[in-house]
Amino acid sequence: MEQTSSTDSRPPGAFRGAIVATVALISVFAAASAPIPLYAHWQAELGLAASDVSMTIVSYLIGVLAVLFFAGSLSDASGRRPSVAASLLCGIAGCCLFAGLENGFMLQAARFVQGVSCALGMSATSAFVIDCTSDNHRTFGMTIASTGYLIGLTVGSLGIGLFATALTDYWIVFIVLVFIMAATLAFLPFTKETVVNRITWRRAVKPMLQVPAHLKGLLPIAAGGYISTWSVGFFFQSLATPASVDYFGANDPLIPSLVLALAMAPSALGGPISARVGTRASMVFGLAATFATSLALLACMVAGQLALFFVLEVLFAVACGIVLSASMHMLISASTPQENASVVSLTNFSGYAGSTIISTVVTAVADSVDLAWVFALIVAMAAVSVVPGCIKLAKEK
Repeated sequence: MEQTSSTDSRPPGAFRGAIVATVALISVFAAASAPIPLYAHWQAELGLAASDVSMTIVSYLIGVLAVLFFAGSLSDASGRRPSVAASLLCGIAGCCLFAGLENGFMLQAARFVQGVSCALGMSATSAFVIDCTSDNHRTFGMTIASTGYLIGLTVGSLGIGLFATALTDYWIVFIVLVFIMAATLAFLPFTKETVVNRITWRRAVKPMLQVPAHLKGLLPIAAGGYISTWSVGFFFQSLATPASVDYFGANDPLIPSLVLALAMAPSALGGPISARVGTRASMVFGLAATFATSLALLACMVAGQLALFFVLEVLFAVACGIVLSASMHMLISASTPQENASVVSLTNFSGYAGSTIISTVVTAVADSVDLAWVFALIVAMAAVSVVPGCIKLAKEK
C-alpha cells in the first residue's frame, strides 16, 4: 500500500498551478462553511425550524452527489482549468445568494449551489493539485487533496465568527469571499493545463460504474475511512451552532465558529504524520483515535466542558487527517497519473454517498431527540461503516 514512483516531469511553472488550485480549493470550502455559524441568527430572523437547519446539509450533499459522480471524468475531457473555473463560479453564485438571503428557499438553494461548487473542488481541483506536484512535493499534494477542504471550512467558519465580534453586517463577508474567488479565477489562465490527452465527451458523461480491478481490495478500506470521518465531521458542519447554544450556552457566532474550526483545521497535521508512519499503521491508529476522541467529545458535550471539548476536537481533527491522508495515499499509489481525477472522485463519492445516508437518518430524528443522541447515533453508524475495511486490514496482516 506504499506509494510507487511516479513521474517527476512536470511542465515549467507547474507548482504555480498547485498554489492557485490550493487557494481555489480552500476558498470554495471557506465559502461553504461561512454560513454555518450563522444558522442560529437566521433561525431567529427568518423563523426557521431545527429541521430546516439540518436540511441544509442534505441540500448541500444533493448538490455534491449530483456532480461528483461525473466531475472527475468531465475534467479529463475539458481539462482541469475549466473545471476549477466552474467550481469558483458556483462558489461565487452561492455567496451572492447568501449575501441577499431572505427566506428558507434561498438558504437551501445556496447550499445546493455550494454543494456543486465543492464537488468540482473535491474532484477536479484536488486532482489539479496532485497533477502539479512532483515527488519532491508529494506530501504537500496529498495533504491538500485529502484535507485542504477542511482547512477551507476552518477559514470560513472562524472568519465569520471573528467578524461577528465586531459587526453584524454578515453580507460583507460573503462579498469578500466573492472577491477572493474572482481574483483566483483571474489567476487561473496563468497556470499550466495538466490534461494533455483528453478523453471524449461521450466517455466523460458515463460515470464510473465499476471499480478498477487494482482498487477493489483497497476501496473498502479507503471508503470506510472517508465515510466515518466525514459523517462525524458533518455533525459539526450542520449542528455546531445549535449544539453550542444547547450545551455551552453560546450567545454569539464565535463559539460555534471555534467548535467547527477546531474540528477541521488541525486535520492538515495528519498528512505529514501519515507520510512518516506508513499507510497501514496510519489507518489502524487513525481510526482508533477518531472513535476514541468522538466518544470523549460526546461526554464533554453532555457535561458542558467547553475547554476540554476544544482540546479533544484538535485530537479528533488530527486523527481524521491521518485517516484521510492514508486513504488517499493508498489509492493514488495504486493508480496511474491519468487516473488521478477519477480516483479522487471515486473516493470522495464513496465518502459523500455514505455520509448522505447517515445525514438523512439524522435529519429525520433531529427535531425529536437531544443533539447528544444525534451525535451518538452518527458515531454508531460511522463505526458500522468501517467494519468491511477493518476486516480487509485484518486479513492483510
